[in-house]
Amino acid sequence: MNTRAVNFPLMDSIRAIALVSVVAAHTSFFVALEGTDALTKVRFDFGVRVFFMISAFLIYRPWVRARMRGYDRPQLHVYAWRRMLRIVPAYWVALTVITIWLGLVGVFTWTGVPIYYGFGQIYDNVKSVGGLPQAWSLCVEVVFYAMIPVYAALMRRLPTRDPGRKLRQELVGPALLFAVGLAYKVFIVKAGTLEDPDLVVLQLNTLAFIDDFAFGMALAAISVWYEGRDDVARPLQLLDRFPGIAWALGLIALWVVSTKVGLTGQLGEPVGRRQYIERHFLFSIVALGLVLPAMFGDPRRGWVRKLLGWRPLLYVGMVSYAVYLYHFAVLLQLDRWGFADVAKDEWAWLWFPTAIAGGVLLATLSYYIVERPALRLKSLVGTKPEPQPGEAIAEPAPVAPNRVRA
Repeated sequence: MNTRAVNFPLMDSIRAIALVSVVAAHTSFFVALEGTDALTKVRFDFGVRVFFMISAFLIYRPWVRARMRGYDRPQLHVYAWRRMLRIVPAYWVALTVITIWLGLVGVFTWTGVPIYYGFGQIYDNVKSVGGLPQAWSLCVEVVFYAMIPVYAALMRRLPTRDPGRKLRQELVGPALLFAVGLAYKVFIVKAGTLEDPDLVVLQLNTLAFIDDFAFGMALAAISVWYEGRDDVARPLQLLDRFPGIAWALGLIALWVVSTKVGLTGQLGEPVGRRQYIERHFLFSIVALGLVLPAMFGDPRRGWVRKLLGWRPLLYVGMVSYAVYLYHFAVLLQLDRWGFADVAKDEWAWLWFPTAIAGGVLLATLSYYIVERPALRLKSLVGTKPEPQPGEAIAEPAPVAPNRVRA
């Protein structure tokens, strides 16, 4: 078992599964150009939602744990330093390498450098799919990272010492964030963001996905509440014994969003306002079903968790950040080499395992040459280490929705 995540040893495998869905979604672009829509029929774009929930759960958990247990809150400068080391070096290196490698336009310019290297591409309609197109989700994550200390400080100011009331407050907070996210999505669809290409960036900010973060934060509070307790709620007891139930729920939601909301996954397919909302929340259910067995229950119990304990899956999850950064460049390079002709003659889906293999290879180099050396600098800030169980990495995500793929 991967010892990197002490309390949540299966999280890396969840990342790996979500990453596979991301690569499948991107691969479907290239497969579809060869005339087959086999990959587009399944809505693989749920992966981003999984990563947002994982990130919220793991990053907020130390803050909510400190409040509910009466501990000192995490040191802000230590938190910021570790987030920076986890995200920035690998991303800056990848952006630089891929820009030179593929000759990306607009990155090494007076406007491109601050926008792309400063995580600002989601605020510029033209540049939102420039640089590393999938990095829009990284920009969303960075805002969430900055939000957490502020949110946690506000929660600590709420007047109560009763543990049960603290839990209720920690559940009401995410509920309010969920309501804000829903209101925002209603606003942007009424504003015409689905019809007007110039407004597509309104779909790409943290507000559009704040409900996914809210789910993760609420689950973090519940996790802290039941940590070390024997009187676990019956639903969590059931999840502990039968984790496959959660996955079954997620698979049903995936089937519904793939076949019952009127979307086929074709490139450039228009998305209706109702379909946008339905798809969003069905993806949330898919993500919840996938992550719950790794958040709650004995990690050795059930066939689902045994699958998640498979070492190759854990490894892919461990290097998933770099796979996220490099896999789309691998697909573009394969296309330049004429890989479409090879896949057409052999097997259209050959794009998929080739992209996975190339991404993992480059990710391994990035992990051992860039990421691990950077993380060794953690001790430079902070006089005493703060435990970060299952510390989240930056999460992979699909290319911008509705701009490239519906």
